[in-house]
Amino acid sequence: MDKGFVIWFTGVPASGKSTAANGVAAALRERGVKVEVLDADIVRRELSPDLGFEKKDRDLNTKRLTFIGKLLARNGVACLIAASASYREFRDRARNEIENFVECWVKCPLEVCQRRDPKGLYARAARGEISNVEGIHQPYEEPLHPEVVLETDKESPEECVAKVMATLERLGYLDAKPEAAEVYSEEDEEKVAKRLKALGYI
Repeated sequence: MDKGFVIWFTGVPASGKSTAANGVAAALRERGVKVEVLDADIVRRELSPDLGFEKKDRDLNTKRLTFIGKLLARNGVACLIAASASYREFRDRARNEIENFVECWVKCPLEVCQRRDPKGLYARAARGEISNVEGIHQPYEEPLHPEVVLETDKESPEECVAKVMATLERLGYLDAKPEAAEVYSEEDEEKVAKRLKALGYI
């Protein structure tokens, strides 16, 4: 596979974007694919520490993610972006700029995300410490036509990875995985030989 592509994992905080992206990355590497994972929080910290969380700042961060993803994909890399990109216009812009683009909606009910809350965002929001959480204080515009939907409150991480891999194969970004050849033991072979001999074939 020498065709680069971008998978954009979008969803509200704690929906499972990073978990899904890292799981798919591991599965792709097992298939010999060159992979890079861009986590929005890490990219923001390393490249955009001056940005806030208003729409214009989120817009700029997603522009940078789009630019990096486009460069990687153009050079044959599978780029997995884990970023809410909460406005459809952000994701539509990425789709228009990136030739091979897959939108993956990591769908999860808000109440489940609030229970998970690995970074404590929802707890801080409940205490009034922050007022910029997507899906609560700021809108999260759900995808209208994503290539794949992962329901992380119902599907296991393994099921989610399998669903994304199947989508990549269907879209032609990934060669279909060859079926594993059946392996017979010596005992099985002896049984078959005896049966064939009894039937007069050997």
